[in-house]
Amino acid sequence: MGHQHLGQLPATRQWQSVIGMIAGGSDVAEIAAATSSVAAASLEAYADDPTVRRALYVLAQIPLAARDDNVAFPDALRLIGLDLDIPDLIHIASACLDDLDRHALRGRSDFGEIVSLSAVESLQAVTRRSLDDLFDPQSEAERLERTREVLSDLATVKQFGLLAEDFFSRVLRRHLEYYLSRDLPNHVGISKRFSSLREHQAFTEAFYLHCREAARIVTRFAGEWFSKNTFEGGITEKGAGGFVHIAMGKLRDELRMRSGTHG
Repeated sequence: MGHQHLGQLPATRQWQSVIGMIAGGSDVAEIAAATSSVAAASLEAYADDPTVRRALYVLAQIPLAARDDNVAFPDALRLIGLDLDIPDLIHIASACLDDLDRHALRGRSDFGEIVSLSAVESLQAVTRRSLDDLFDPQSEAERLERTREVLSDLATVKQFGLLAEDFFSRVLRRHLEYYLSRDLPNHVGISKRFSSLREHQAFTEAFYLHCREAARIVTRFAGEWFSKNTFEGGITEKGAGGFVHIAMGKLRDELRMRSGTHG
């Protein structure tokens, strides 16, 4: 099975409307919601992508592996498919990416690559917020133990919710940007929507912020899902897939609500 692409820019009245909104100066919320509506078919289809399911499963299992006092941390990570010897953040992130690549091998897709990168970036970004002393003078053992402690702290309703929020904000941004980025450069120049690259950059930053804010809709839901499933038999890949499907729907609805459209 070959690489599955998200597709060319839709040659539809909807997409022409999005282009018109960009040229006409519509705000970020309206453009993001309209782009999401155009891309909804692929977003829905790839909500069941095995890479998405696996990514969420691994993100949920890493904190639980760090919290397991009955198994050495590297061994606990190997049990979920992460093959490594040094359990620091860099090696864990690399092993996570390798694992997602292996699982996507037979059905590689553009969306799967978006998900893989987003999962690894989120794990690093959220963990590093508590690892400010990562490069301070420490022994190897102290550094590894500190990494394990910080990762284990993600196994709570609040912290896993924040991890999931970061993950979905990156997925959402990259997914919408996949479509927008191929047309936005056409609107930079004299007498166009963006008269300079600076204006274009300002729009991009506002767009990123909009995606982060929209992703907050999944924060509480993700944390409660994590807690409930952890205490009711454990988190499975199938269960992670079901969660992702619902979360994607919440994101679409939130984007529509923010733009004032519900169609």
